[in-house]
Amino acid sequence: MTQPSIETPAPTSPSSEPAAPQALAPAAAAPVVASPDDKPTRPDWLPEQFWDGEGGAIKGADLKTHLDELAAFKAGEDSKRAAAPEKPEGYELKLPDGLDFGDGVTFELDDKDPMFAFGRAVAHDLGLDQSGFEKLVGSYAKMQVEQAKADQAVFKQQFEQLGPKAADRQKAVETWVNAKLGPDAAVLFGGITKFKAGIETLERVMRLASGGGAPNFTQTGRDGGHAGPTEEEYAAMSPAEKLVAARKAASGGR
Repeated sequence: MTQPSIETPAPTSPSSEPAAPQALAPAAAAPVVASPDDKPTRPDWLPEQFWDGEGGAIKGADLKTHLDELAAFKAGEDSKRAAAPEKPEGYELKLPDGLDFGDGVTFELDDKDPMFAFGRAVAHDLGLDQSGFEKLVGSYAKMQVEQAKADQAVFKQQFEQLGPKAADRQKAVETWVNAKLGPDAAVLFGGITKFKAGIETLERVMRLASGGGAPNFTQTGRDGGHAGPTEEEYAAMSPAEKLVAARKAASGGR
């Protein structure tokens, strides 16, 4: 019987190297399509006025101009602060040169006015120089002058309502207050004698003091018997006659 033949593969030599794998061809890169959303956005620190939204870029020229202006302003403020006095008392109390209130009006500065002490403290806190302080003083003076003009207009209107003898009536009540109550009271009542109601009120007081319009009682409580002038008679008196009537009432009618 014939034996089948079996062929065995020849052994691989240890020195033989494996075949290198075949290199893969790189895949074709996908085309990049720009999207409107990819445009640069404004940085958070940059104000909107310095950002070009259309071009997606900083407005360099505008930003530089702004920074230059800030630098110049700071330098000016530093210069003013350096020129400020060391203490509030170092400011000289004076009006700005050329300040004109109009109508020939002048304003007298009073260093005792507490507003100027306050103004010095404010100016020093703000680091103002002498010129800056003078502007504060000028603003205050203007305000005072305008208020005085408004007051004068009111007083004039009040006098017109008192009639042609307004000045005489005012003088009479002021003289009476000074004679009967003293200079301090005259200063106290000086404000109300600028108004129609104030003068009329003091005139009533004068009539009552002279016995007019009310009984004149003595310390015993009985009528002293002195009859003062009526309201119509008192209104017709001259300032001197009113003073005589007031003195007569004070002396018990003698």
